[in-house]
Amino acid sequence: MNVFKQRFGVWVEDVVKYSRYVANGGLLFTLYFTLIYGAFVYNQFLTDLNPAFPSEWIVALLWLLLPLGHRPRTLIQEADQVFLLPRLGEMQAYMTGIRLFNIVFAAVRAVLIMLVVLPLLVRTQALTSVEVGAIIATSVLISVAGRLAKLEGVKYVVLPSALASGFLMLFGVPLWTPVPALVPFVLLHVRRNRRIPLLGWLTLEEKSKAQFNRVVSWFVDVPAMREDVRERSFIVSLLERSVLKRADAARYVYGLRVMRSNDSLDLVLRLSAVALVVMWLSGGWYVGLVVPLFVGLTALQLVPLFKRLDTVSMASWLPITRTERLVAYKWWATRLLFAQMLSLGVASLLFGATWDALVGLALAYLVVRYYLNRLT
Repeated sequence: MNVFKQRFGVWVEDVVKYSRYVANGGLLFTLYFTLIYGAFVYNQFLTDLNPAFPSEWIVALLWLLLPLGHRPRTLIQEADQVFLLPRLGEMQAYMTGIRLFNIVFAAVRAVLIMLVVLPLLVRTQALTSVEVGAIIATSVLISVAGRLAKLEGVKYVVLPSALASGFLMLFGVPLWTPVPALVPFVLLHVRRNRRIPLLGWLTLEEKSKAQFNRVVSWFVDVPAMREDVRERSFIVSLLERSVLKRADAARYVYGLRVMRSNDSLDLVLRLSAVALVVMWLSGGWYVGLVVPLFVGLTALQLVPLFKRLDTVSMASWLPITRTERLVAYKWWATRLLFAQMLSLGVASLLFGATWDALVGLALAYLVVRYYLNRLT
């Protein structure tokens, strides 16, 4: 049986299985509400939009970001470094299948983003249907090239082309923007058969699967997984000077985990950034209500995280009780959520909130207390 078809079938089964868990989770309804609210705010922003708004700069910046942040799936397993060696002659078909698989993902990603950006562009620019098609094609090409570059281990090959396409957009010739976006495919075509990247593709697969598991873990418990941590030496040194001096082992270990991981401090920062964008787009009396919405989304993901950390964190190895571990994690979660709540509350005042800022802070406080009380 073709190796790619077999691995692809297993991947589909996993996605279908976890999709059912996600569909039964309460967070999905919260996300629906968030999307509906975001669409309402965005529509209000477009309605009141000044035709002089520099939407071409938004598109040019978007093209610089599209090649970044890709997590290609390679469907490679650790055992493949041994058991696929006798079948290296058949790897060409497998690698072709993986490339096509990731091309589809990258294209869908670009189209979804452009569905959001195009209304903004059409409201402020006089574009023909052919020019709109060229802009969509450029977005797809840049996104696909960025994902394939990650697969081939080529760095910075797409950014110059994305920059050139952005300049063409700024100079008012969107019809020619796909031309620079095609250039990276020449180098990617030349390099595609230069190596059989089992080890590199295994690393990409582990990172991508860890990201998938993190998203699914918002809805349902998943098996223990390896994850990347960031060094963040400055924050860690501050942690050592403050918490470690108190000889609180659980609080120190959980502090390290919170500050260096992708799904704790990074989660708070990412959702706070999205909240600021929503506030900027809103500009109405309801700006303050953005605070409890995004603080609630953060708490909804931070609180269940303790269940997984209680089994896989280093804190579970220490001679401390589960109650002490619970108190330590709640200490950090409380400070993260309250810091986010107060920061967004101040930001809402800067974006035009009045009495609704106090209402938003009060609701956010109730939401935080509700989720922290669920930590047991």
